[in-house]
Amino acid sequence: MYKKLLAMLLCGLMLISVFVGCADTGEEETSTDASTEEETNWVSADLEPNEGLKGKEINILANSETDMGAEEPDKSDPLEDAVYRRNDKIQNFYGVTLNPLVELDYVALGDKVKNDVSSGSGEYHIVYQHMVNAATNLGMGNCLYNLTDLEYVNFDNPWWDQDCKNGFMFGDNMFVVCGDLLPSSMMITAAVMFNKNLFDEQSLEYPYQDARDGTWTIDDMLLMTKDQTRDLNGDGKVLYTDDFYGLVGWSLDCDYNFWFGAGCTMFTFDEDHLPVYQPNTDRLQTVYDKIYELIVTQQSFHVTVQEYLSNNSMYEEPSNVFKAGRALFYAGYLSAGTGLREMENEFGILPQPKYDEKQEEYLSFVNGAASTACVPKSLSEDALADAGYMLEVLASTSYYMVSDTLYDKVAKSKNARDEESAEMVDVIIRHRVFDFGYTHFHNDGLPCASIVQTALNSKSASITRDITKSEKQTTKALKKIYEAYGYDY
Repeated sequence: MYKKLLAMLLCGLMLISVFVGCADTGEEETSTDASTEEETNWVSADLEPNEGLKGKEINILANSETDMGAEEPDKSDPLEDAVYRRNDKIQNFYGVTLNPLVELDYVALGDKVKNDVSSGSGEYHIVYQHMVNAATNLGMGNCLYNLTDLEYVNFDNPWWDQDCKNGFMFGDNMFVVCGDLLPSSMMITAAVMFNKNLFDEQSLEYPYQDARDGTWTIDDMLLMTKDQTRDLNGDGKVLYTDDFYGLVGWSLDCDYNFWFGAGCTMFTFDEDHLPVYQPNTDRLQTVYDKIYELIVTQQSFHVTVQEYLSNNSMYEEPSNVFKAGRALFYAGYLSAGTGLREMENEFGILPQPKYDEKQEEYLSFVNGAASTACVPKSLSEDALADAGYMLEVLASTSYYMVSDTLYDKVAKSKNARDEESAEMVDVIIRHRVFDFGYTHFHNDGLPCASIVQTALNSKSASITRDITKSEKQTTKALKKIYEAYGYDY
C-alpha cells in the first residue's frame, strides 16, 4: 500500500512540474495518451522522478517490431496498441523521446552493436537482441555492460524473468536479461495445445485440474496419446497429409520444450554462481526415455531439422495438421496459438508437462530466438545512467500497462477459448526458464545444448554415449567461456 501511495504522489509531483513548465512558455499542454483509464500504478514506485531525461532521446535498437509498438494508436492490434500507449505515457511523463531503430536480421544487429562499441560512438542506449547471439556474440565478445551494476535496475522485481540468472549470469556479471518489456519474447514460451472436440469425442477429461493440482506430467500425455496415431485413409502408411496423430510438433520447438520442461540441464553453479559442467547422465537418459517413447515409439508427427532444410515450409505442417483436427495435442509455443484463430475445432492451452509429480514447478522453456535486453559498453557515464533508468521504466510500465493485454487479449481471448486456458497462460508465463548450456553452447552444436534434438532427429534411443564422448570437448569449450568472461577456469 505504501508503494502505491508513493507512486501516486511522485506521479502527481512530476505532472505539476510539467504543467508549470507549459504555463511558463505559454504553450498549451496536450496529451496523446490513448488510454482513458486512470492508471495509478503504471511505473515502479521505487523510481524517483528524473527531470534529467527531459528533452533527451533514448535510442533502442531492436530485433522485433512487436517490442517497439505501433507508430500510431491501432485498436485493431491490442498488443501493439498497448505498447504504443506505454511508450506514449513514458514520453509524455518524462519529456523523453523513445527512438526505435529496428533491425530484423539479428546477425546484422549484432554487427551494429560491435561497431558501436569498437568506435565508442555510444549510439544505442538499449538493445533488444536474439537471445543466443546476445549471450555469446555480444556478451562473450566484451561488448555489453554488466547489468547488475546499473543504478536503477532491480532484478528482484516481478517484471524481470527470475530465472535469467540460470541462463545468462556468470559470476557477478549478467549482460543479458528478459522480462515484461519484451512482449515478443513472452509469446515464444513453451505451451501445449489440445483439441477439445477430439477430447469430447473420446470422453477424455480436459487436463486443467491436473495442471492446477501440479500433477500434469509426461506420463499423462503418454497415456492419452497411446495408440492415437493411425492410418485414416487405409493406404497402409501414416502421413501428415491425410492421417491422424496423438501429438504433433517440430524439432526446434517440442524437443527442447519437453527436455527443459522436465528440468534437464547439464550445468550447476558453484557458490560464486560460476557454471560447473556436471551432467547427471542416468537421470537425463531416464527423462529422454519418456520423450523418446512419446515422439518416436508412439509415432508422433515430428518434423526434423533435416526435413525443414529440404523444405522450409515443413515446420508449419504440425500446426496445419492440428488446425485440421487431425491431432490430439500440439507441442509448440504461445505464439503458435495466433495461427489457430481460424481453427474450426475448439482448443485449450496447457503448461508444458512435468517429468513427474515430484517436480516442484512447471517449467516453460523460452526459445533461443526470443529477444533479450542488453546495454552496449560504449555509453558515457550519463548515458549509462539514463539507459538503466529507462530499462526499469520500460519493464515496470510494461508489467502494468502491456502484460495484461498480452495475456487477456492475445494469449487468452484470441488464442484460447475458455477461462481455464486463460488461467494456464498465467502459469506458463510466470514459470519461464533459461538454460546456460543452451544459451552458450547451442551455436557449437554440443550435446550439452542440443542432445535431445539431435537424438530425436536420428531416432536414437540412447543419449548416454554421446554425452560421455563429448565431455572433453565441452570442458574445453567451457574453459574458453570462462576466459571470455575474464575468469580463471
